[in-house]
Amino acid sequence: MILNRIFTWLSVLLLAGPGVAWAYPMLGELVQEDSTVALVAGGDVMLGSWAQQVVLDSGFAYPFVRLLPQLSQADIVFANLEAPFGDSGEALVEKSYTFQVMPALAAALVAGKINLVSLANNHIMDFGISHLKKTVQLLDSLGIQHAGAGVNRIEACREAALEVKGIRLALVAYSLTFPQEFWATDTSAGTCFPWAPEVFEQVRSLRRRYDVVMVSCHWGQELMELPKKYQIELAHRLIDAGADIILGHHPHVVQGIEVYQGRLIAYSLGNFVFGSYSEKAREGLLLKVVWSKNGMEWAQVMPINVYNAEREFQPVLLNGERRTAFLQHLNQISLELNNQHRVITSDGRVRFNPKFQQYPEESKQTDYQQEG
Repeated sequence: MILNRIFTWLSVLLLAGPGVAWAYPMLGELVQEDSTVALVAGGDVMLGSWAQQVVLDSGFAYPFVRLLPQLSQADIVFANLEAPFGDSGEALVEKSYTFQVMPALAAALVAGKINLVSLANNHIMDFGISHLKKTVQLLDSLGIQHAGAGVNRIEACREAALEVKGIRLALVAYSLTFPQEFWATDTSAGTCFPWAPEVFEQVRSLRRRYDVVMVSCHWGQELMELPKKYQIELAHRLIDAGADIILGHHPHVVQGIEVYQGRLIAYSLGNFVFGSYSEKAREGLLLKVVWSKNGMEWAQVMPINVYNAEREFQPVLLNGERRTAFLQHLNQISLELNNQHRVITSDGRVRFNPKFQQYPEESKQTDYQQEG
C-alpha cells in the first residue's frame, strides 16, 4: 500500500514538472522490488495523421491508457518512434507518405510509460535534420532514451545505455529500409544502416561491456507475416555476435517468433499505436521479457487489438476466442522458424532451451527443446 502511494505521488510529480527527465530509473526501482529487470516492447508508434486530432481531443493519456496495467509493470517500455516531432517544413524527399507529429503529443509517450525508443526507421528523416534535431531534443528533455538516428553515423549508431538495479543494458537500432538518402554517413544526418562487418563488431563490443544487449531492426516487407531470408540471416548473425534479443518492426503486422541459441527474435511486433485505418493491421504484440544478472529468465507475448476501425488509436489486450485464435496463428507462422516446434504456450509464454528458467508452473516436459 505504501509503495502504491509512493508510485502514484511520484508519477503525478514527474508528469507535472521538469524532473521527468531523470525519473525512469527510479520508477523502475518502484515497479520491480527484486533483482530482475522487466522490458515490455511494442511496435510502431506514429501519433500523427488520423490519430493526431483524436489524441488532442481525448487527452495525452488516451492512446495507451487501456494497456497501462501491463506497461506500468515494466522497468523499460520500448517502441519504434515512426515519425519526427514537428509541425511545419518541407519533406526531404518525395515519398508516398510523410509523417510528422505535433511536439505536444510527446506527452502521450510519457503517459504511456515509454522510456526507450528506436529512431531507426523510414520516416524519422521525412522532414530532414531540423525535425530530427527537434525530436532528439524533445526526447532528451522528457528523459526518453533513444538510438538509431543522429546528425552523423557515429551518433546514429551509438547505443542507448541504461542501468537498472545494477543490470547494465544497451540498445542499438538499425534501419534496413529505404530511401537510402535517410542513411547517416560520416558527414550527414540519418539512420544507422547495419553495414557488415562493422555491425557485428559493434555488437561484440557491447557484449563485453553490458549485461543485456538489445537490437532493434526496422526491416522486412510491409504487411507480410513471414520474415525474408535476409532478416533471418542477419538476426542469427547478430545473436551469434552477442545480442540477447532482436526487436523487429516495419511490416505493420506481426511476424513469427524464433528461439535461436536460447535467445529471442521477434521479427515484427506489428503496430502499437499508428495513425492509419489499415484493414490489414489488426493485431500487434507486446513482448515482455525479464532478465537477471544470470540472463533471460522468461518471456511472454501479449497480443493486442490495434485495428483502428474498432479501437480508434487506443489498443487493448486481446481476450477470449480472438486471443486464442491469434496465439494459434502466431505459432503457425513461427513453425518454420523453429524446426516445426511450437514455441508459444496457450498463455503466451515462450518456450526456451531447458537451461533457461521457465515460469514456476511451466512443466519441464515440453514439446519443444531448442538445440544448441
